[in-house]
Amino acid sequence: MSEFNKLGIVINYEFLKHIRRARLWVILGIALLADALVLILIPVLQDGYPDSVLTMAALMTVGPTFAVLGAVFFAGDAIAGEYENKTGFMLFTNPIKKITLWTGKYLAGYIAVTLLIIFTYIITVVSLLVIYGEVPFDTLKSWGLAQLYGAAVLSVTFFFSSISKGSMGATIITLVFIWVISGIVQSVLAFTGNPYWYLISAQGDSISMVYGGLDAFMGGFGGGEGFGNMFDYEIPTIAESAWGMVIYLVLGFGLSIWIAGRRQLA
Repeated sequence: MSEFNKLGIVINYEFLKHIRRARLWVILGIALLADALVLILIPVLQDGYPDSVLTMAALMTVGPTFAVLGAVFFAGDAIAGEYENKTGFMLFTNPIKKITLWTGKYLAGYIAVTLLIIFTYIITVVSLLVIYGEVPFDTLKSWGLAQLYGAAVLSVTFFFSSISKGSMGATIITLVFIWVISGIVQSVLAFTGNPYWYLISAQGDSISMVYGGLDAFMGGFGGGEGFGNMFDYEIPTIAESAWGMVIYLVLGFGLSIWIAGRRQLA
């Protein structure tokens, strides 16, 4: 059997594991709840939906963002779990290369994340059609960035999973790195006028900022023009954010493969 066929078996097996686990449905439920809250609370709190379809589309990216972060829960135990549960003693004795095994796990996790992202964007598209009768082309750009961001987050999680003793530790470290550490550094760099496009927290913001930026977002609520001018720093461009995601994608996955391939079970 070729390595390609073995890769397909690993992907199929790991993907079925994701489908059977409750975490997939929990993440899906959270993403759906987030979009539902936006659809319900916005017209209640401000007497109707925003005037601009771009503003509403940006608000509804909260669902896809939660879907993307599901990558953390899919990949937290991908590598660390094999060492923590000692299942690697059986798994590694099979005639399959480790790089094939880790790649299959990664692709299975990415397929699961993709399904979540697509599902939440279907909700966005349907909601915008019902409310505004149109869907901006920028929604396609946002979806593409969400897919790339999901791959980057998955790679970062794989990296922490490869160096962690347990799957829970890998999951927590990744969430802290993305939400806390990267977020704090981003705030400091932005406040001091320094570029921060290379931070993964900033790259996640591009999923919603693709809809015209902060000025267009606030303008959809009837706010004054030039709202974004109150900030004296430059928001990363979409190209910069995409390039940053690619860096995390390649380095995170590459390092996780290298580290996991040299890690000992005992």
